Amino acid sequence: MTTKRVTKQKSQQESLLTLWAMPKKEEVPLILSTKKEINTHLNGPKFPLHMTLAGAFNLNPSEIKKVELGLSKSFSPFKVFFKGYGMKDYFFQAFYVAVELNEELKRVRVKICDILNTENLEFMPHLSLYYGKEAHEKKQSLLKELPNLEGNFVVDTFYLVSFDPTNIEWKILNSIRLEGL
Repeated sequence: MTTKRVTKQKSQQESLLTLWAMPKKEEVPLILSTKKEINTHLNGPKFPLHMTLAGAFNLNPSEIKKVELGLSKSFSPFKVFFKGYGMKDYFFQAFYVAVELNEELKRVRVKICDILNTENLEFMPHLSLYYGKEAHEKKQSLLKELPNLEGNFVVDTFYLVSFDPTNIEWKILNSIRLEGL
């Protein structure tokens, strides 16, 4: 029985919590088809289209409901604007749709970090299309074949997600409807 407890504790330590916004499929069909096209060529791990609003935080299980209520009551639905592509030599930002970090999104981020009691460090909002370590040249040649992307989507729900960075796995734990004033 001791072994099970140790294993469970170790597993909880390896998983981190993140907070996502996920566009509705009908709002971003071109992004979804582009993500599928890119993955056909680059073959990265599968993951849902999302924008990470806060990452790598921990919550005591007894705090989760209180935090979810705080998030729900503190935010009204808001628009996120996107335009164009970006690439980095970083696994989780290898190929993405650029999101505009406007004043509203900055305020959202500050308030989220305050509610989660986490530091508001560097924030580069984006919608990842591919995770991996593919050569820049290969990604750049693929970019020429992709459609121009520009638009917006409405965030009316946050998602509390458990992320296991060792196995690159995600599990959506809860959805949080935005019901603020």
